[in-house]
Amino acid sequence: MLSCWEMSEMGSDIIDHNLSFNSRMAVMMHIGMCRHCRRYIKQLSLTSKVLKSLPLPAQPQDIARVLAALEKEERN
Repeated sequence: MLSCWEMSEMGSDIIDHNLSFNSRMAVMMHIGMCRHCRRYIKQLSLTSKVLKSLPLPAQPQDIARVLAALEKEERN
């Protein structure tokens, strides 16, 4: 059976469904018996969904444009 540490190390692969059949079965068995890891995986999944729903950060050229505009305003 997987340890809680192994579960935490596999967290991203678990929520991204990047596991072999045997690993999936081991994860399911552990989650079935460990409420702490069950909670951890749910929280990790929710965090991933929220982060994926956020808009992408400004691109470097956008930041450079904003900085140039601010410098121009400071000179005026």
